[in-house]
Amino acid sequence: MSIKIESNDLKDRQRALHKSIESLMTKLPEESATRKQLDNHRELFDDAVSYLSNSDQRLAFIGNIGTGKTTAICHLLGLLDGEEPILSTGSGRTTLCEVEISFGSQLEIEVTPHSEAEVRGYLTDFAQYLLSDIEESDNSEPFKLSAEVERALRNMLDLRISRTKTSEGKRITTDNAKDFAANYQSVELLKEALLERLDYTARHQTRFTSDDGVDQYEWLHTTFKAINSCTHPSVGLSKHICILAPLKLFDDVDFSLSVVDTKGVDQTVNRADLDSCLTDNRTVSVLCCRFNEAPDKTMSGLLKLAKDAGLNHRIAKETVLLILDRESEAEKVIDIDEPVGDKTEGREIRAEQVVNDLRHTLQLDNLDVRFFDVKSDDPKELNKLLIEKVSVLRGQYAQTIVDIEKAIVDIETELVSQSATAAKNQVKNTLEPWIKKAQGCSPALREYFLPLINDIRNKGTYAASVRASVNRKGEWHNLDYYQLLATGARQQVVDQIGTLKDEFIVLIDNMLSQNELQPAYALLKQLKQTTEKRLGDIYQKAFAKGRAVYEGKLSSDSQLWNGLFQEWGMGPGYKDRVSGKSETWFHAKKYPEFESSVTSQVVEEWQRYVNEVRDMLGAE
Repeated sequence: MSIKIESNDLKDRQRALHKSIESLMTKLPEESATRKQLDNHRELFDDAVSYLSNSDQRLAFIGNIGTGKTTAICHLLGLLDGEEPILSTGSGRTTLCEVEISFGSQLEIEVTPHSEAEVRGYLTDFAQYLLSDIEESDNSEPFKLSAEVERALRNMLDLRISRTKTSEGKRITTDNAKDFAANYQSVELLKEALLERLDYTARHQTRFTSDDGVDQYEWLHTTFKAINSCTHPSVGLSKHICILAPLKLFDDVDFSLSVVDTKGVDQTVNRADLDSCLTDNRTVSVLCCRFNEAPDKTMSGLLKLAKDAGLNHRIAKETVLLILDRESEAEKVIDIDEPVGDKTEGREIRAEQVVNDLRHTLQLDNLDVRFFDVKSDDPKELNKLLIEKVSVLRGQYAQTIVDIEKAIVDIETELVSQSATAAKNQVKNTLEPWIKKAQGCSPALREYFLPLINDIRNKGTYAASVRASVNRKGEWHNLDYYQLLATGARQQVVDQIGTLKDEFIVLIDNMLSQNELQPAYALLKQLKQTTEKRLGDIYQKAFAKGRAVYEGKLSSDSQLWNGLFQEWGMGPGYKDRVSGKSETWFHAKKYPEFESSVTSQVVEEWQRYVNEVRDMLGAE
């Protein structure tokens, strides 16, 4: 069971700890290693109090389009009309955007719409698609619009595809949008005509509440469907939908837990929204995939993204691998030469295969693999598991508070009795060679734009995604220039200092297993916790800086984007031409000058961390 601390106790305990630390500080010389430890203890304690003072936590369901995330969420939360999920579901490509479900005093839906500028971008895509037969018949990589966005645009524009039958039974399909587009000779003219027809400024409603006397589940089903499909006349193109429900979504929790149904993964996992789920210490990521595909490319890719972000130590704690099985798939698992015929046994075999696969490919252990069949499993078991996962996450911070309070008491005792001196000296002597090695490490970033260039060329990247990104000056969820630059920078930093970090953690863990060093356990735990925090900060600062140094120059370079825009329709090799011109841009802009500022920040932060460890140990 995880430790719990009542929220009204947090501030009292914080004040008491600050008072104890201030009292101890007066007894110590300015350069004392113990003083450095006390400063660090106070910071870590305040971080833990801040975390626990905020009750908001999230469960983020992530997986491929059509995996069954939305259906699983509806069963998990009891959002069902009989056996049917209340939220729009189907064979895939039904969820327009991220949907968040939270507790609220009354049933309502809040919508964050795309801006008019963003809608213009979508209409440009749509106009290009509608005119593609005329303008781009020579291109071997035809443009393909996202199905859910296309459906929403057609509904808002009232330009749907209609299907009828002749008296002879022959099916006739009429694309009203194509017919509308036939009157325009250019993408720009068609886009403006579509925008005028859309009248986006009239679609300004962002809050929807149920009427008294109306069945709440029926209202939620019909209203959500109208918002998600954009058939509601007052709603814009949704970027984020938040459902607030006066329902007890989870039992016996002392925190606020919301559930996020992310937009289905298509092509790439390196998306800003998914990265933020994995790196957010308030979110447990539930990685979903189908039974026979586990671990699929998306699940493995998400775990690799987390690993490349330097989150190895957090993956097991903050993720659940949820395998959504159906139609007796578990019973059909082959053991030796015949189906096992037993659901539990089949799942155990499959879980072992998944764990072994990920251990071999990503060197990840202790992964939490669970199964859920919406037709036959009791959702209370999955509900309980996910609550416990979040409780353990919060419990880590409660444990930090308890550990630091004990550490302060131990320090008070040590100032009178020097019994811990020998143990701490042994810790210092053990870690001094590592400190010297770490001081000699100077991380340097080199060509971290190359993953972006390679992603553009990648066979798995659709030409449509490249085009959509070019239309938006590099910012598109399935191919985001700036996200790829940020993760490229972060991964290089993780690769260069991650090994040193791992060496340090191994040294700490080895000493924590030695009984004779028990008087120094508090210091060892403090060093470990500080390392995880500081390096996590370094990685995320490299991520932010890696994006920021390029973003302004890149997004404002109209000459580049105009040139890339004109590459469409020039025949085969579109992605190669875009990647080539993009790479030329980085070389022409003298990329080492951009990257040197990121390197400088990383080196400064790394040296500050190493010096902090040295000062806490009192090392030379």
